Amino acid sequence: MEEATRTTSRRSVLGRGLALVAGAVGFSAAGAQAATPKAEGTALVLYGRNFHLHNPSKLAGMVPESGDRHSAYGELLDRPKGKVVGQFSAAHLTHGSPFAAGASSLEIHTFTLKNGTIHGLGAVARGAEGHFVILGGTGHYAGATGSYTARQNARELGGNGTATFHITLAR
Repeated sequence: MEEATRTTSRRSVLGRGLALVAGAVGFSAAGAQAATPKAEGTALVLYGRNFHLHNPSKLAGMVPESGDRHSAYGELLDRPKGKVVGQFSAAHLTHGSPFAAGASSLEIHTFTLKNGTIHGLGAVARGAEGHFVILGGTGHYAGATGSYTARQNARELGGNGTATFHITLAR
């Protein structure tokens, strides 16, 4: 019985510590953003094809439920039906909320392009356009910041396997 109390206490302390760190990072980022004037961004539009959402324990067409984890992937094009310029991959965690119209997902994206990668994070309500922050990148995109919107139509959820990403890069 005493061991269970110690474990819960340890978890509680770790959870509070993580919340404190997350709050400090958010507060720091908000302060930096307020002090820095908004930079003019470089617009980049990428189109996707062959977009799939994969979960080994789910059949295609099954709507993700709260707690489900998926991976997504597809090819990136320079224009609709254009030339392949890279690959897309993502990790999804579906979560529900009593305040949302339906399940939504937290997504981590990686755009692998010829000159480097762009990494993003955001949330999407089912069937809606998602809004994402650029966390950074590698190669040509090292130090990248900015945001983007994403519309993904995975085949497994009844879509046509396409996607569109409107990216604004700021440095």
